[in-house]
Amino acid sequence: MKVTIDLPDRFGDIDETYAREALVATLYSNGKLSGREAREILGMSRREFEDMLPRYGFSILVDNEANVQTELDT
Repeated sequence: MKVTIDLPDRFGDIDETYAREALVATLYSNGKLSGREAREILGMSRREFEDMLPRYGFSILVDNEANVQTELDT
């Protein structure tokens, strides 16, 4: 899926990597993505993903049933 967002000019040139990481981190934090799915989207290792989350204000500890089961299945 491709997502396009039009932002006001006052935001300047927002880095695509920043926007992608922020969106994936938010979806992970809200339980819409498992850790594995989030890492696959971003092409990151588990350690890289865990290091990235606090930059966007999120904890690595998002424990919901879907995330736990996905991690157990891998």
